Amino acid sequence: MLAGLYCLVVRCSPGMAGDACFVPYPLGVFFTQMNQNGRVFQLISWNVRGLGDSDKCDVVRDTLTTVKPTVVCLQETKLSSTSVAKARSFLPTSFRDFLCVDAGGTRGGILTAWDVHALSLKGFIARKHTLTTVLVSTVTDISFTVTNVYAPSNHRDSASFLEDLAELVPHINGPWVLAGDFNLIQSSDDKNNDRVDSRLTELFNDTINSLALLELPLLDRLFTWSNRRESPTLARLDRVFLNTEMSTSFPNSTLTSLTRSTSDHIPLVVNLSTSIPKTNTFRFENSWLFHQDFLPCITPAWNTAPHVQDAAGDLASSLKASRYAAKVWYRGKRAPPLIMQNCKFLIALFDLQEEYRVLSAGEHLLRGACTDRLQLAIRERAAYWKQRGKFKAIREADANTAFHHAHATNRFHRNQIKTLTVNDCELTAHDAKAEALTAYFSSILGTLSTTHWQFSMEDIYREAVTPDLSKLAAPFTVSEAKAAVQQMN
Repeated sequence: MLAGLYCLVVRCSPGMAGDACFVPYPLGVFFTQMNQNGRVFQLISWNVRGLGDSDKCDVVRDTLTTVKPTVVCLQETKLSSTSVAKARSFLPTSFRDFLCVDAGGTRGGILTAWDVHALSLKGFIARKHTLTTVLVSTVTDISFTVTNVYAPSNHRDSASFLEDLAELVPHINGPWVLAGDFNLIQSSDDKNNDRVDSRLTELFNDTINSLALLELPLLDRLFTWSNRRESPTLARLDRVFLNTEMSTSFPNSTLTSLTRSTSDHIPLVVNLSTSIPKTNTFRFENSWLFHQDFLPCITPAWNTAPHVQDAAGDLASSLKASRYAAKVWYRGKRAPPLIMQNCKFLIALFDLQEEYRVLSAGEHLLRGACTDRLQLAIRERAAYWKQRGKFKAIREADANTAFHHAHATNRFHRNQIKTLTVNDCELTAHDAKAEALTAYFSSILGTLSTTHWQFSMEDIYREAVTPDLSKLAAPFTVSEAKAAVQQMN
């Protein structure tokens, strides 16, 4: 646990103030973008330049609600204290938990919030210019560290800030992402004029290299800050860095920007993404049976499939061969998406021409072919929807969309355990509930005990014949290798 190290004034929701406070984290359903082929965590980093004005809070909240991020990193909040009521004025409802470093007067202020349905807090480190949080997924074993950075605007303090950043490394384990306003540039290309402090640039680059960090490139902009004058000064002060573990865990991560609705800094959106390759699911379509050449193409594959020793193996082998033949047939026979519209157009065209002249033999033949193809397409479509109409959930959801939403809501409520009552004491913290459930089921199921054998295995098998296992270590023969290759799909 990182909590308690280098702590400044940190406040947590809901309604708990003080140094290094922890809050209970209710169980929830993971609504971060996840699918069968990958996972995506979305992080937004934004120097908001003060959240004291209620109108600006409304703008910030609208932007966050539109983006729907998983983690929010705000810099320069200029809030000397952040109550739960104040946080609700600029954070979406799902961001009930947050940590912050209070501003010193009208300068500074860092806030990190996370979606409680997707992530929970494991530990944190709070310093003057950084706020580091260790976040764990609520439904998977994914965990990563987020450091929210707001570097000093006075460059006399930049060297001490970089030293402070380097001191975080011993406390970081696993994937690590740093996002925020660094108030430093890496080269002259990060600014639209030649007023560049080469000493600070070199010091910044040396620190990044010593930490072995990789910068996530900004894809749609050159600069992230503007002083908004007639001849503006533009600079790239806001950045996102990943360590090697983070880059490996989320190789498809990208960095883009949003439209600047307030502040003089551009909001940055980090998509921490990875794709897990997955083969396509094969589904046999009943509509294929309407094609006269389908069964003649599939039957030989079924009959010539490699045979194995048991009936179940023969069936599996025939199904694999037929599936492969069906895929090959479908790739060559699938109709274009506008086949029905094209057939109807040609039939209507020849019918219209027949009112003014006699059609040629080729035109008669083409109209007949279009009519037959249109009838086949209609039968295919009817079989397609008849096959899918057997799913009860789809039929009821089509009849009433509220059916689907009601089921989803009920599942969410069933998967959420808000409180447990043990000995007239209500438990809300995740660790406390986990401990209580473990103790309860251990008392029912019992605990693992040491097994003591009351017999000797050597005495039982002393007179048994030792089998010859030399064949298992013998090299494969050509016939065995050939049979194995033939049994592959």
